[in-house]
Amino acid sequence: MFDSPLLTVTLIALLLLLCWYLVGMQYNIRRARRALKWLEQGLPVIGEQAALNWSGASQAQIHIAKAKDPFRSADILIQLQPREIPLWWLWQPRAPTHDLLIVRAQLRAAPDFDLVSHSPRVRADEQLKRHGMGQWSAVQGGLANAMHADIRGNISPYAVNRLIVQTTLEGMTLLRLMAHRSAPNLEVHYLLPKLEQVSPQRLFTILHQLGQEILQM
Repeated sequence: MFDSPLLTVTLIALLLLLCWYLVGMQYNIRRARRALKWLEQGLPVIGEQAALNWSGASQAQIHIAKAKDPFRSADILIQLQPREIPLWWLWQPRAPTHDLLIVRAQLRAAPDFDLVSHSPRVRADEQLKRHGMGQWSAVQGGLANAMHADIRGNISPYAVNRLIVQTTLEGMTLLRLMAHRSAPNLEVHYLLPKLEQVSPQRLFTILHQLGQEILQM
């Protein structure tokens, strides 16, 4: 039945791909569950009631419809590498190569500026600059964490640096910090940390303070 070498090779390849899919899926699900359990310890800082939604094995989202001031609502995403899809990066060269923790929040009032900043570890993405009034300008000079930033509206380079410093937490690698006059008003991207090395309560306290800082500018 399996006298054809081509058929044998094809079946072996299919079996390997299936094993890759199952192993990758189970790994991501376990990793996401650990991260969700870790996040749960800090969620009361910004909201008491949260809804969980899974988008396949590589993404889980916590939605807080009624968040504590200065937030109106918040979403926390765990975005994992699609380890369950073999050779994904050959087909999607811009796909994420790290596991991410993303926080998006709507503030009780919109800021008077737009900010898009990113770490040298990730590429600039012009699509993150939303349409609106005014021209974008690059922040000149050194920023904390060697971040690059573009701004529009009523914000100074000094204030940009202060926001970046405010968002910095030991054990967390900051990749992107964005603030917009349109919702969501605040978006922060971190590498998913080693969970045992970072306090989730401290993380959400910093994000809470960041929201307050933006509203006071």
